[in-house]
Amino acid sequence: MTPSALLMVILAAAPAPRLRTETRPMMGTTVTVTLVGGTPEKAREGFDAAFGAFERVNRVMNEWRPDSELSAVNRKAGDGEWVAVPEDLCAALRRAVRGAEQTGGLFDPTWAALRGMWRFGTDLTPALPDEAGLKKRCALISYKDLEFAPAADGGAPGCGVRLKRAGMQLGLGGLAKGWGVDEAVKKLRGQGFKDFFVQAGGDFYAAGKKEGRPWKVGIRDPRGEPDSAFAVLEVSDAAFSTSGDYEHFFVLEGKRYHHIIDPRTCSPATASRSATVLAPSAVDAEVLTKSVFILGGQEGLSLAEQHGASAVVVTADNQVRVSPRLEKKLKRLKPPSH
Repeated sequence: MTPSALLMVILAAAPAPRLRTETRPMMGTTVTVTLVGGTPEKAREGFDAAFGAFERVNRVMNEWRPDSELSAVNRKAGDGEWVAVPEDLCAALRRAVRGAEQTGGLFDPTWAALRGMWRFGTDLTPALPDEAGLKKRCALISYKDLEFAPAADGGAPGCGVRLKRAGMQLGLGGLAKGWGVDEAVKKLRGQGFKDFFVQAGGDFYAAGKKEGRPWKVGIRDPRGEPDSAFAVLEVSDAAFSTSGDYEHFFVLEGKRYHHIIDPRTCSPATASRSATVLAPSAVDAEVLTKSVFILGGQEGLSLAEQHGASAVVVTADNQVRVSPRLEKKLKRLKPPSH
């Protein structure tokens, strides 16, 4: 997800002399770590540990890097050969499959078979994909065809994996960013930090407090200006993620087509304008967010709540649906723009 997925972290509301922030381009997005308190030397150790966690995830789980272990799995799709992957990628792939099972396949790590079919670049002429080609690619999406080798007794950490059919592709983009956030959180907690904020694109974790109060985040108005929020949410010791139909899209003959694809149809989902999910971990939030968006409304909220999370959904007809447990934490600034 892009940084615009969740509007902004409201850090500038009041100056905080002990607030330290560092940002680096990484994983195709912007990664930001904000630390509260501590000496400059301690903060430097924290930044290095947190960004080091992201660098590891980027080396292993980035399908755009030809030298990543994930790319090796994609290259061998359909050839029947087991590909040895390290322990963290093995765990991430197993978590992705579990996420697919939790969401009934609405989250599916094999979605990347569709890459290139829907094109949303601002320099491109809006066009629909070839129908026959889309149908063919769509048939390649199935998390059930991501296979794991039987565990060997006394074997090295990690596992063997393979994609069953030629043409299948794994894409862990959002989940990998969430994984990086969670790993950075572990590193920071291990170094004794209690109050901090970690962001990778649209995946966030807010730990502890800022100036004695929960962190505040704005939820973007889907049809407003990029810096316009329709609500502010208080977050402490939780992860959150937002997906919106305003991130990558084109309009053709009056209809909006966007990048959040329903794997059941392999076309843009139509039930929502945006969905925000709060969950215990960034991976949990990432797995659920697009699924909540695809389902929309009460059905989306129910899915989040079923898995220990909460959600805020702006539906396709511009209604705001909120999980009951978030009502007291959510401050509505205005109705979302039409």
